[in-house]
Amino acid sequence: MIHILASFKVKNDKLSNFISLCNELIEESRKEKGCISYHLQQNTEKENHLVFVEEWESNEAIEQHNASRHFTRIVPLLVEMCESAPIIQTFNKLV
Repeated sequence: MIHILASFKVKNDKLSNFISLCNELIEESRKEKGCISYHLQQNTEKENHLVFVEEWESNEAIEQHNASRHFTRIVPLLVEMCESAPIIQTFNKLV
C-alpha cells in the first residue's frame, strides 16, 4: 500500500476555483482501479494550504492515475493557481 501527500499553497484569490477543480479530480480518481482513498485536507490555520491524501494499491495504479485524462487535464490547472510548486511525497505503509 502506498500513500501520497501532495501539498499545495494556493493563491488566495484562486482558492474557490482550486477547490472546485479538486472536487472533479477527486470524483474521477476515486473511480480508478487501485485507488483505496483520495481526500483533500485544508490546513486549519492557513486556509490556502491544501493537501491531497491518497492511498493506492500499487505503483502501477499510481502510474495509471498520473497518465489519466482527468489528472493530466486538471493538475496543470491546479499548479497554475499556486504560489509555488506543489510538494509531492510518497510513503510506503510499514505497519
